[in-house]
This record gives sequence, structure tokens and C-alpha cells, in this order.
Amino acid sequence: MTAEKWVLLVDPAWPPVPSAPDRTHVVGGWPAAADGSIGDFEPNPEYVPSGPDSPADPLDAVLRLLAVGDAEFAQVASVFRQVKTAVALDASGAPLTAPSPDGVPCLLVATAPAHRHRVRTAGWRAVDAAELAALLADRPGTDLLLNPGAVGCTRLPAATVQDLTSRP
Repeated sequence: MTAEKWVLLVDPAWPPVPSAPDRTHVVGGWPAAADGSIGDFEPNPEYVPSGPDSPADPLDAVLRLLAVGDAEFAQVASVFRQVKTAVALDASGAPLTAPSPDGVPCLLVATAPAHRHRVRTAGWRAVDAAELAALLADRPGTDLLLNPGAVGCTRLPAATVQDLTSRP
């Protein structure tokens, strides 16, 4: 994070104290411009979740809320279109495909750096929602698996991703 002013998202376990949290407790943030506008969320690669129930980014948080009935899919759609994710790569640099827990071929996607350690991969490539949709369009029968192995692991069908990215 390089902007001068940020709106920070802090780990839920951070106690409400007057001092600033250590960087490892900052989930990420939104850069704030002088005119008051807020940029896209940027995850903190140094963030260490306080526990398995701590979301690592806004999309992770809303997916967890959706799973327990505390969020609507419209909220997932809104956040999904705005986040920066990373797709796992194989040794040749191509997006890695693996089966989801229910056996569907999926591109493996981490919504934040804190989720990457669960995937054995040669590397990661930063992508946005439109790029994910394009990758899926080139791979019929393949869905997205968001945060494999995490508490909030979610499979998004390719048709849903295409729909989410085609909306204004």
C-alpha cells in the first residue's frame, strides 16, 4: 500500500485500543484521495489472520456471510466485480485447474495473499473479475474455486461469473 491516506480494514480480533495496529493485523485497505474518493481494496500481503474464522478480504467476508445466510448474493456480486484476486499457475505459467471438493474442474483463485499458502502451485497471477471471466470462457466446463481449503471456500459456476462480469 503506497498512498498517503488509507481507510484500513483491521482483523476482527484486534482490540479497540488508541494505538495503531501492527501491519500483520491489517487485512488491507482502500486508498483515499485528497478529494475524498476511495480506490479499490488492496489486500495487505503481510496480514496474518488471527484465526481460521478471520476473513482475509471483503470478498472472503461476504462469501462467509452468504454461507450462513447473513448476506445476499447481490452483495457478493458487487464485491466480486471490485476485488483483485490471483489465479494459481502451473509450472508452464498457465492457470492451474484442479477438481473442487464436489469434483468439478476449477481454476484455483485466492482472494487475498493470506489464502495462497493452502495451494501447491508454481506461482500466482493477479487478475480482476473480467480476466477471470475470460479465462473461464477459454475453458468450457470449468468453474472458479475461491480460496481452496479455507473456511469460506466457495465454488462459483462459470455462468455465474460471466453474469456477474457482464452487469453494469
